[in-house]
Amino acid sequence: MSPFGRNKPAQPTDEERRAAEVDLERIRQGGIPLGAEERLKRVANASTPFFTSDLSAKEYALAQAGSLQPVAQVMGSSVVKHGWQGQQFGTSWGHAEVRSLSDPWNMARTRAFNRLREEARLAGADGVIGIEISAGSAFDGADTVEFVVFGTAVRDHAFPAGKEGELAMCGLSGQDVDKLRRLGAQVCELVGYTTVISVALQPGSNYLMNSSGFFGGGSRNAEITEVVQGVYEARRMVMSEVRRQASFAGADHLVVSTLEHSIAHREYEAGGTTHHYFYVTMHMLGTAIRMGARKPHPAPLRSPLVSINLGDQDS
Repeated sequence: MSPFGRNKPAQPTDEERRAAEVDLERIRQGGIPLGAEERLKRVANASTPFFTSDLSAKEYALAQAGSLQPVAQVMGSSVVKHGWQGQQFGTSWGHAEVRSLSDPWNMARTRAFNRLREEARLAGADGVIGIEISAGSAFDGADTVEFVVFGTAVRDHAFPAGKEGELAMCGLSGQDVDKLRRLGAQVCELVGYTTVISVALQPGSNYLMNSSGFFGGGSRNAEITEVVQGVYEARRMVMSEVRRQASFAGADHLVVSTLEHSIAHREYEAGGTTHHYFYVTMHMLGTAIRMGARKPHPAPLRSPLVSINLGDQDS
């Protein structure tokens, strides 16, 4: 007992240190800790696994009615620090993707979902439903990106993995999964992309930003058209990439679950003038599906489904 009434924390044993080093190396390689792997293997071998999940009572009931057996709550996490970013605003007008800002988002998302997929595989599941996503800057810093995903791993007794209609991972609720199964759709893959566009202003728009009044513009309202163009370009880029991913997975439709964007204002001084530029960040996640890939289960559903057709790749 210390003189201040507090016990000193116990020092880790050599065995605990070795176990921690093993876990760190597994994570460096994109995997999950050994303890998590062993737990999920026990779930896979259990005849009646005890499980926890984030499914609502309605989602659980629909899953059971549709021959989906929840087996475990699974997760994936990744925290990525930005590398060297350099000078982002440049000197020319127009817009361009800032890969040093886009890549950390895509790396964190990919690693988090790969770990989620690995946990589901170890649990003996055929797919993951009801995925919830939390993403943002870690440690209250703008130079780090955190991605955490949770979902419910399920076994598909009607169309188990490797056979017709493999479930795979999807960012849809249990209700939406039930609708897709009743439409005869096959879930192919969860796809996503993040882009960060740097937008530089032409002299006229830069002048407006430096004028007096709220947010520039002087005495008149004026649209900052370069920023609008940047938002359209960001959407074009994320749509192009997720379509590519969905087509590679053999899908013909994409159900979008997340399409978010933000605009950040930056400025710098040069030649005695304040120059303004913007970062447009856009995130997109969706579930790639193939319509008519299997027989409707457990019963046909004729309700319409809002989706994006991947047939026109040039638009």
